[in-house]
Amino acid sequence: MYFKKLELQGFKSFAEPVTIEFNQGITCIVGPNGSGKSNISDAIRWVLGEQSPKTLRGGKMEDVIFAGTANRKSRGMAEVTLTIDNSDHSLAIDYNEVAITRRMYRSGESEYLINKVPCRLKDIRELIMDTGIGVDGYSIIGQGKIAEIVSGKPESRREMFEEAAGIVKYRTKKSEAERKLVTAKGNVDRVNDIITEIQSRIDTLKEDSIKAKEYLELRERYKAIEINVVLKNIENIELKNEYIKDEIAELTYQIESYREEKEAIDKEVEDSRKRSEELELLGGETQQKLFDCIEEINSLASKGQLDQEKLQTIEKDRARLQEEKALLEEKKAKELTNREELTKNRDAIADELEAYTQDLEEKAADLEELARANSAAMAKLEEARNRIYELYSLVSNKNSEINSLKNINASLERRKEQLEAEGQQSAEAEQALAAALQEAGGFVAEAKANKEKTAAELTELRRALQQALLREKELAGKLEEVKLSMGQASARQRVIQEMEAAHEGYNYGVRFLMKSGIPGIHGVVGELIDVPKGLEVAVETALGAGVQNIVCRDDATAQAGVKALKEHKAGRLTFLPLSSIRPSLPNYENRIRSLAGFKGFGTECVSYDSKYEKAIQFLLGRVIIVDRLSNAVAMSKQVSGFRFVTLEGDVINTGGSITGGASRNTTAGLLERKGEAKRLEENLQKLAAEKETLLKEKADLTQKAVNMSGESEGLEGRLREAEVALMTAENRMTLLKAQMEDALGSRSKQERELSGIAEEETNAAALIASLEAEVAAAKEESAAAEEQVAICTAEGEASKKALDEKSEALTNARLRAQGLKGDLAGIDSLLSRIDETIQDLTLQQEAKEFTYISLAEEKRSILEGSGGALQRLEERRKERVSLEYQARQAQEERLGILNILREAEEKKNNMDAQLLDFQNKKMTAEIQLGKNETTLENYKERLWEDFEVSYVQAMEFRKKDFVMGTAVKESRDIKARMKALGEVNVGAIKEYETVSERYEFLTAQREDLQVAMDALVQIINEMDRNIKKAFKDSFDQICLNFEKTFESLFGGGTAALHLEDENNPLECGIEIVAQPPGKKLQNMNLLSGGEKTMTAIALMFAILKARPTPFCILDEVEAALDEMNIERFAAYLQKDFREIQFALVTHQKRTMEYADVLYGVTMPERGISKVISLKLGDEFEL
Repeated sequence: MYFKKLELQGFKSFAEPVTIEFNQGITCIVGPNGSGKSNISDAIRWVLGEQSPKTLRGGKMEDVIFAGTANRKSRGMAEVTLTIDNSDHSLAIDYNEVAITRRMYRSGESEYLINKVPCRLKDIRELIMDTGIGVDGYSIIGQGKIAEIVSGKPESRREMFEEAAGIVKYRTKKSEAERKLVTAKGNVDRVNDIITEIQSRIDTLKEDSIKAKEYLELRERYKAIEINVVLKNIENIELKNEYIKDEIAELTYQIESYREEKEAIDKEVEDSRKRSEELELLGGETQQKLFDCIEEINSLASKGQLDQEKLQTIEKDRARLQEEKALLEEKKAKELTNREELTKNRDAIADELEAYTQDLEEKAADLEELARANSAAMAKLEEARNRIYELYSLVSNKNSEINSLKNINASLERRKEQLEAEGQQSAEAEQALAAALQEAGGFVAEAKANKEKTAAELTELRRALQQALLREKELAGKLEEVKLSMGQASARQRVIQEMEAAHEGYNYGVRFLMKSGIPGIHGVVGELIDVPKGLEVAVETALGAGVQNIVCRDDATAQAGVKALKEHKAGRLTFLPLSSIRPSLPNYENRIRSLAGFKGFGTECVSYDSKYEKAIQFLLGRVIIVDRLSNAVAMSKQVSGFRFVTLEGDVINTGGSITGGASRNTTAGLLERKGEAKRLEENLQKLAAEKETLLKEKADLTQKAVNMSGESEGLEGRLREAEVALMTAENRMTLLKAQMEDALGSRSKQERELSGIAEEETNAAALIASLEAEVAAAKEESAAAEEQVAICTAEGEASKKALDEKSEALTNARLRAQGLKGDLAGIDSLLSRIDETIQDLTLQQEAKEFTYISLAEEKRSILEGSGGALQRLEERRKERVSLEYQARQAQEERLGILNILREAEEKKNNMDAQLLDFQNKKMTAEIQLGKNETTLENYKERLWEDFEVSYVQAMEFRKKDFVMGTAVKESRDIKARMKALGEVNVGAIKEYETVSERYEFLTAQREDLQVAMDALVQIINEMDRNIKKAFKDSFDQICLNFEKTFESLFGGGTAALHLEDENNPLECGIEIVAQPPGKKLQNMNLLSGGEKTMTAIALMFAILKARPTPFCILDEVEAALDEMNIERFAAYLQKDFREIQFALVTHQKRTMEYADVLYGVTMPERGISKVISLKLGDEFEL
């Protein structure tokens, strides 16, 4: 195996496609600094799976894509392909040539390919594992990394030794086995938890299952007894109903008879009542006239007596009014005298009040003038005092401001010094944060790429899973629809079967005969024929009542059936004895079939058993089915001897009559029911097949969803790991950015604050000078204001004294004037009341006078009206005698008629009572019949609700020797036993079976897991032994090689390798001990740079000798060596490693001299690398 070529495109400085071919031997890559030589070794490392941007000398992974120059645009993708010759099949892949490709897009997406087939990074790493050419091995030594081999930590050297020992693959497999072991242990723990939980339930479920089985057995026995009880009750009620129907018929006859007799009596009563009403009306009118006459007589007599009493009352009232008028006149005179005296007093008080009012106005004016003068003086004083206070406050405030400004200046100076020191610290922090930010950016980009790739895979898987779940849900919906349709169809089929078994729709006689078991009865016509869909109405119409005809064997069977119907009063039926009926068949001419609308002869439109042919011909032999009435009419004129029936049920009879219209005949359902039952059976078969298909597809989808769910969980775990890594990197990035922003913000804030401090110091100095000038001016103004206060104080005291004296005099005058006003108001109030009293007395006098005059007028009127009333009284007394005679005659005739009515009413009432009794009995019987019918329906519904059997199905449970008393006792005993069982979990039977099966399954699974764990432990132990042995053998060989190589390269000296912990060789670090010629044994860190490089090269050569790698890249590893050591290095390389391909990136001429092929890397265009090749003895090639 060896490298054939390396192809680069858009990788770092290689903007254009470049191909570098590798031959056997040593290939040197040379060129000036910065030309892009090391980008070739970076490309090989990158294509082999390097994931660290830092190792590739970048900040983020996107940095490997050509970034563009001033004259060229950037690339959107970087691609590197490494072609390996695999003729010896060192790589575990069935190809002689293997091309490994890696692409990187600027969006962050990556692609890996093996021989142009997309693959995973893991696939590439497993392919090259333990070959020595991996990115963590010893085949690629990057620029400046050679010295780290000896100066790094002992633990970090293990990777090279493990790669050389070929145990990386074993370690990977061991890690995978350990992960599986941890998973298996977790599974065993979960299984143990589940088994423990099941063990706690299984005993209880076993007991519940036994109890449930006993309960179900008792329930079935109880069900059979209760069904028989219900059936017995139904039978008893049906017998009662027969008796009730007979009773209702007898009562109906009695009611009709009584009603006819009652109608005759009602007519007689009505005639008598009319004459009675006429006499009552006549008597009423006469009586009313009599009452009016008597009332007038009494009124006239009463009026004469009343007039005499009124005259006496009037004379008494007139005398009383004369006395009251005299008293009122006396009171009025007294009140007028009092009013005159009060008026004189009021005038005197009013004169005095007027004098006081004028004096008050003069004193108030003087007082107001003094008050204005005093207020002006006090205002002037207050103004002066306020100004003094303002000046004192101003001086105090200004002094405080001056002191505050001086303190601020001192603080600003201290802050200025502090800010200058902080600025220096911030600048240093910014530099450190910038470097940390660049490094964190690379980690974030790498984590983000990994997360996005995993997320894309998970999204695609979830999308597929979602589609599968949606389809599964859709199938579940369809399955439910199919189940619902099947349930509906089954329910309808069961109903139809029950209806057919009970012969529902047929009259009572048919049902009776079909249950009678009379030998020779084949069945009812409606059950013996099948009618195609669409012809049911036509055939039903053609058959008419014949659909319920009974087909029997012979005449004897028909006679037996008629006898049974008569004995049980079960109605009338038509029998068709097959032995004796003789159908009269017409000539079925072929021309009839060609007529318009012809659908078929009646016998051809139904299917039946051939043994019933004569019966069917008897009923339908002369029937032709036609599509519509118009064609039937036309056909009837061309064909005779047939009945024509249309699809809608219209009929043209043999005589030419037409029957049609809308029919309420319900027997069409008998034939439709048979057709529906057949269609339901076909539909159920179709639905069952569809259900099976849906169940299979749903099961397949469920399994697929389970598999995808498992894959999804794995991807979710990887995604969580990637998210944690990304979150950690982003948090670090965010923290660093925040710290950088804080640092920049602090720096900017410090600069602004320093600038502000200088400005504030200048402003403060100017403000202090201004404030001190204001304080001096305020003090001068304050002294002048104090003199003004003293003057204003003296003027105010004199003004206040005069004001107090005037105010006291005015107050006394006001009090006297207020008293006079009160006296005047009291007199005015008395005068007002006296005036009201006088007015009231005057009104009373006028009222008495009016009443006196009215009484005189009334006396005159009474005396004039009493003369004519006596004559009218005599006339009305004579009329009264005549009216009394007429009233007696009408009353006597009416009493005779009323006696006749009373006798008729008594007879009618007796008949009504009897009729009501009959009606009540009938209604009671009908109610009882309705209740019995309801009870029958309830019993039948109870059969379905309580026991889920129809009435027909319940008949199968019927026992001929059933005894109600014994059954009730047994039912009670069974119910008591069921109750004694307590709460029963019927589901425990199935649950116990399920849990038992699960317990056995989990127990077997636990054993399988334990066996798998034991096998994994053995594998891990075996791997540890193999790894330890391989590492020890390889380490011992490298130690021997290292001693020889060191001595050869240094021309003497000694070197050795030691394990830090011999007891733990697989985990401990590796120490290097070196003693160059002429020096003491010393710490590696004390060696010179050249000695460290030569020691590292010696160790690298020792490893290559122990486990040669097909290809090795060394990037300026000899840069620290002098000419002599370079010569030793190159000579050793050429002499001892001819079977290994070497690619050396170098500046050393001595190294170039040993090269078989030279590649020169130049940069003729800034930022763009070019490659030229030179084979020894050849010319340069572009």
